[in-house]
Amino acid sequence: MKTRISPQAQMVLGVLSQRCCHLTAEEILGSLEGIGAATVYRALERLTELGLVHRLALGRKSAVYELVRGNHMHFVCRRCGGVFDIPADLSGMVTEAAKCCGHQVQEADVTAFGVCKDCRSAGTQPDSPAGM
Repeated sequence: MKTRISPQAQMVLGVLSQRCCHLTAEEILGSLEGIGAATVYRALERLTELGLVHRLALGRKSAVYELVRGNHMHFVCRRCGGVFDIPADLSGMVTEAAKCCGHQVQEADVTAFGVCKDCRSAGTQPDSPAGM
């Protein structure tokens, strides 16, 4: 059975694919005309359920959304709040979880926190090293 994606959800997918970054629901809404906030939130929920969109709650006020793509981890700048993708092969984590404990990993999410290169070059210092 084919899964139907509403025209509004297709519009949301279009914004995420055009912008290729991590967007809040409000930012997505601001890129669309003739679509209400509740519709955007419903579309994001449905697209997340279908595995087309990934919702990231990274210690920010609002969650951000991205298209599901290849293996990568996230880096969150504690100064500017930027979220960056870092290519990473997470298959070792999945294999290790199955080997040591018998778990079946369905999804893996790795996030690092620190200060991005732009904030570092601007002379902004971190509050404290994370976990060290």
